[in-house]
Amino acid sequence: MNIAVKKYLSFIFFLFFNTCLPAQDRCLYADILQKDIQKDALLSDRLFQQELRIQQWIKEHSNILEERSSYTIPVVVHVLWNTPAENISDERIIAAIEALNEDYSASNHDLDKVPAIFQPLVAAIDIQFCLATKAADGSATSGITRTRTFVDSMSIRDVYYTAGEGHDAWDTNKYLNIWVANLKEGPVGFGSCPGQKIPEEDGIVIDYEVFGLNNHPRLNLGRTLTHEVGHYFCLLHLWGNKLFADCDEDDHIADTPRQDNNFSGRCPDVEGVEPESCGSADMYMNFMNFTNDECLHLFTKGQKLRMLASLLGPRRTLLNSDACQNIMQPDPEKGIVYIGPNPTSGIIYLNTYLAAESDIELDLFTAQGQLVYRYHTLAVNTYFSHLIDGQQLSTGLYILSLRIGQQREIHKIIIK
Repeated sequence: MNIAVKKYLSFIFFLFFNTCLPAQDRCLYADILQKDIQKDALLSDRLFQQELRIQQWIKEHSNILEERSSYTIPVVVHVLWNTPAENISDERIIAAIEALNEDYSASNHDLDKVPAIFQPLVAAIDIQFCLATKAADGSATSGITRTRTFVDSMSIRDVYYTAGEGHDAWDTNKYLNIWVANLKEGPVGFGSCPGQKIPEEDGIVIDYEVFGLNNHPRLNLGRTLTHEVGHYFCLLHLWGNKLFADCDEDDHIADTPRQDNNFSGRCPDVEGVEPESCGSADMYMNFMNFTNDECLHLFTKGQKLRMLASLLGPRRTLLNSDACQNIMQPDPEKGIVYIGPNPTSGIIYLNTYLAAESDIELDLFTAQGQLVYRYHTLAVNTYFSHLIDGQQLSTGLYILSLRIGQQREIHKIIIK
């Protein structure tokens, strides 16, 4: 590749990832990326090559949409506070993670508001998030750190280091780090794409006012976090590489239509007529738009593919973490099958290591013997993970029958 072509590709890549505007409520990305590229002249080339690998993975693994597995990501939330209002409660953080899991499992209560034209595209991403129970030093943890600061507000670059007013990241190969602070830029969030930041600054930063369920007039349902986690797994906005939405560019995902409006700060007044632009209906309710929280409802199958390409590619080290001991990977040497949590509110995780390609069958019965869930797959990977979404099931005792190859196990599960 000659120098002229490489410079052109670097320029195109800079535009491609220049996906957030400082002036917008949700995202502060362009300034940060520009500064990162100025500090590291090779960054744009590295990210461009990563993008090519992600696109190649998507082409080779489109059949993954037919599978239903669960990948669990350990999270640590660093609360940086000066006033009591900024020192958000554990309960608010737990509720934020629960809301995030609902959005990523397509079990959010408002999913039925997705217009009929887009209903067939709705996807459960199969990525779930847990507050870490094991700290970076091996000790027990709540998955929450709290740091008293002595400044009225912080810029995003301030949050990353204990030597300043922030908090050092826990190992970003094993944890999704989320910093919550009073940001100078206003009620915004920022999520770094894989490889964009140095490891010490890789993760998500969110203003405390829009984190989780809150009193913000427009960003009150925690979907700023949903949006920024999308960026963390390499999703773009639907208008792609433009500073302003128009019909010229998109997010390189086939099932998210182009649009010339980012719907920032509002919900469309559809009155029975869906907004259209660029020759198709606008997916204003997609989590990667700037629409108000109450009007964001879905990720698509194409977005799921891209996120899994990121998780199973540049972010694959997260899957080797044991930082969520209550719902994470079993001991690979012992081959233990983990099923839980038990009792559960409805989400049941199964995790195990396999010595070889295995035929797996799962059947969930009521105590009276009624079959309520069945899953059958041929697992070809060494590590197998699966999620049963039983949130619609009644409380009570259930029997889980599990067959791996020629071995069968029976487990009692209590749904509370």
